[in-house]
Parts: sequence; C-alpha cells; structure tokens
Amino acid sequence: MLGKTNSVEDLKNFDPEYYENLTSLRKLSAADIESAGLTFELTIGDSGDNNMPSSGQAAGGSSGSTDPYASLTSKMQTIELVPGGRDKAVTKQNVIQYIHLVAHYRLNIQAYHQTRAFLRGFRDLIPASWVRLFSANELQKLIGGDDSIRGIDVAALKRSMQYAGGYHPSQPVVHDFWDLLQNDFTPDQQKKFLKFMTSCSRQPLLGFGSLEPAPCIQQIRLPEGADKEQSRLPTSATCFNLLKLPNYGSKNLLRKKLLAAIESGAGFELT
Repeated sequence: MLGKTNSVEDLKNFDPEYYENLTSLRKLSAADIESAGLTFELTIGDSGDNNMPSSGQAAGGSSGSTDPYASLTSKMQTIELVPGGRDKAVTKQNVIQYIHLVAHYRLNIQAYHQTRAFLRGFRDLIPASWVRLFSANELQKLIGGDDSIRGIDVAALKRSMQYAGGYHPSQPVVHDFWDLLQNDFTPDQQKKFLKFMTSCSRQPLLGFGSLEPAPCIQQIRLPEGADKEQSRLPTSATCFNLLKLPNYGSKNLLRKKLLAAIESGAGFELT
C-alpha cells in the first residue's frame, strides 16, 4: 500500500512457521545443507504452498507434516530463483542469499497479480496520497488494530456484546463465559478467542463498539438428554462477528470446549 518492498523479517508476520524453517537454515552445518540437496528453485502448488524442507528435514529428520494427497489436489510447478537456479546448489556460503530470495519470492512475487488487483480496488475508494500520510505501523493499526496490546479488553468487549437465540447477560453459561475469558484465559488465549470470533486477533483501533456488525453470542440448544461431554464445540461466523455457543451444563465443560475450539480452529463455520 505504501509502495515498499517486503523483506525477510516481514515473513515472520505473514507465515511464522515458514519463517522459522527458512531462517533456521542459517544454523545448519555445511554438511547438513549439502545433504538437504537444495537448489535455487522452489516447487509451488496451485494453492501457493512452497515445498521447502525444515531444518529438521535438512538434517535428516522428518517434519511429520507431509500431505500424502498433495499431489492429487494441486498442480506443482518449479520456479527458479535465479537464472540457472536448478543447477545452483545451496551451500553454507550462499545460504543467506537463498533465504532472501525465497522470502522475496514468497512476499513480493508470488501474489503480485492478486495484490495489484486488490490495490487498484482499494485506491478506487481511498486515494494513495491519503495512505502515504501514515507510516507502515500506523497503517497496520488503522486497518488491523493494535497488536502491541497484551490480551484484549474483556470489559470493553462485554459492553459491546449482543445476545441472540435466547441468551441474555444474566444466564449462568453467559456469566461463566465472561468469567473464563476475563480471569482464566491467558492473554494469548484471549487473542485466539478474538481471532476465532472475528478473524482478527487484534482489537479494533476505535474499540469493539466500532465493529460492524456488532459482536454477538448466539445460543445453540443441546438436545434434552444428550451427552454434553460429547457435544459439539462452539463455532463462529467471522463475517458477522458471531459466536455460536452451546448451552453447556457446567463451567468446566464450557472451558474445555471453548479452548478446544480456539486452539484448533476446528469450530469455524461459514454459516
């Protein structure tokens, strides 16, 4: 948006796991790098996933995350990072160059056309001259909220929360929910919950009252006689800032189910 080029350190925010795998190559011995058989090229699928080994794989280990069906779901293509890259081996002497080229491709080239199309649409609404009034950090806060805040302001979120499906603020499950979020969850878990509900882990710069639509907790009624221990997880509709919360029978079960949902992301729905 500001016309600047992303660097290796920006990859940390974009894909932390990929960043760690890539930069850990610097710590490998010359023998480990050679045994990895890396060259100055990347194998990329239609999904945009990059086929790059972690430091554990390069040292002879296994990442344990290989998808056996990847070849069935994406068409692979090989991209040379430099002319003749497929024949240029990565060594201890040039591994820093390799890291920078991989990060540059991932951040600045791979999604170039999509980013360009997005910026054209964005600038139809907001002139580029206005955007350039802000620094990168200021623009990040305006668009995505302030990530320097520890946890979230639970009291402010509570004041903005609406209820649906039969829930109201005085119900036991709602009271337990707020108590857990305020007093039991760690700051990191609070942010994970916010991301689970709204798709963003950062608080809005103008407060939760600025969210559109307003955040809401909707009751999901569990069938009479159902084994609540085996019942469904909470789910969310992030486009509507909506948490779909079953009426669990105990605070301990609510905590267990809510943490399972936010830690795994398995409760997300598009409905």
